[in-house]
Amino acid sequence: MNDIEPPLLADVYPALVSFLDAALVEEGEPALAQAVRRLRFHGWCGCSRTCNYLRTGPALRAANAWIHLDDGETPRVWLQLDQDDASFAGMEICDFELGPASALDPDRPGTVG
Repeated sequence: MNDIEPPLLADVYPALVSFLDAALVEEGEPALAQAVRRLRFHGWCGCSRTCNYLRTGPALRAANAWIHLDDGETPRVWLQLDQDDASFAGMEICDFELGPASALDPDRPGTVG
């Protein structure tokens, strides 16, 4: 049994966590902004080479509710709530520059910025 926890998302993609934190506070969701700081990086979906879904929790925890963080008409990041609506099971990276691939993420899809 593997007891090693996945790294914090903030350690893998600090710019993403900073953006999500600020955007969620601006949307009036301070509790969810705090939850973002505790998210773990569980890797990418892997259903296809072009999938941009980043997992931050077990797939079984995903709910059907999403929060869309858009820049006008341009989707940036779509967050999938967990079943408790208190955190996120994952997110679709639509139009957000993640920066250089972290050593903690050797499997990042080539379609993600």
